[in-house]
Amino acid sequence: MNVLIILAIMTVIIIVWASVDYMLGRKKHLTATNKLKLDPENGQWSFYSEGTKFFKQYFEDLKSAESFIYVQFYIVRNDPLGKEMFQILKKKASDGVTVFFVVDALGSHKLPKSVIESLEESGVNVLVIERPKFPYLFYSFNRRNHRKISVIDGDFAYIGGFNVGEEYLGKDPKLGHWRDYHLRLSGSVVKQFYALIDWELKQSTAQTFHFEFPPVEEKGKEKFTLFATNGEHMESFFLSKINEAKESIFIGTPYFIPGRKIVQALKTACQNGIKVKILIPMRADHPFVKEAAIPFLLPLLHAGAEVYRYYPGFYHAKVFMIDKSFCDLGTANFDKRSFHLNNEVNCLFTSQELIDTVLKVVDFDLQQSEQLQLPDLTKRSLLERTKGLFAITISKFL
Repeated sequence: MNVLIILAIMTVIIIVWASVDYMLGRKKHLTATNKLKLDPENGQWSFYSEGTKFFKQYFEDLKSAESFIYVQFYIVRNDPLGKEMFQILKKKASDGVTVFFVVDALGSHKLPKSVIESLEESGVNVLVIERPKFPYLFYSFNRRNHRKISVIDGDFAYIGGFNVGEEYLGKDPKLGHWRDYHLRLSGSVVKQFYALIDWELKQSTAQTFHFEFPPVEEKGKEKFTLFATNGEHMESFFLSKINEAKESIFIGTPYFIPGRKIVQALKTACQNGIKVKILIPMRADHPFVKEAAIPFLLPLLHAGAEVYRYYPGFYHAKVFMIDKSFCDLGTANFDKRSFHLNNEVNCLFTSQELIDTVLKVVDFDLQQSEQLQLPDLTKRSLLERTKGLFAITISKFL
């Protein structure tokens, strides 16, 4: 009995500490949140939705670098795919190319210290950012840098959903075929990535780096805009675009936990005759994310939205489309974490050719999916409902 009392007291203390830590950490963070939205720049594009093709091109571009490489991912594994990238970066650094390798402290926490030391010994500038720290340990633990961008010389820039690991090639038997969307850009838009890098380094590290970016070749007729946030402003951006919709809204995301404001805006869109489609995965790669989505999906299904679950494997793409004439593709999920905690960056464009290309892939993915019906959610067991109640209480951390 005494043991149970002690455990209960300790649990209460931990909950109170975490709550106060989060509240104070959030308050301080809000004083420093900002956004970076740059003027549109011209560019040319390539679109990737399959890991094998994406990494083949990506590694070829890394190998072709002559002066500058900036690589940033949320997750980098020390598996065969990660090791292949490490060898390329070390070789380019030893050849005199300025190389930056940037990863999130928790997303890539499994990277051995020996790997980081080996990269640094080869001349690679390694930055492990957003480490949990006092005085707001719990809050900073949840503050993640979720950006996935790369810049190679002044020639190419990458942005999208792929991280670096064998699962992104579909080699995880639990998750199966991996679906993601990623852009490879060239032309004047690469200068936007230079601005983002400067912004990123100033925010994320006390270190000062002095380097000159390679010149950018002016080419491409399509316009692209980067929109970056560091823990706020993403929700208000999505709300503003939803309210602009006249005919259709499409949301593709692995985690649909958007909060009440977004749900209300989408319900209103449905009631106004706007067609709303949402594509999410059937499989889950994290506990409780499926259960946490249900309270947000139910009112939308009642309002007439169409919800599809991707069955062939894991759907990890992050795409938001309005009226088939505006598209947002990048790193932000449609969840509270991306809206209020994470550092994210999305690419905005109205290129009809690129939108049509994305739509073809989206349509194919919808054909591979099963439409979710109200009875699928209303006829849940008591255990499933209990899990859902717990999931919604922790939804901001999922």
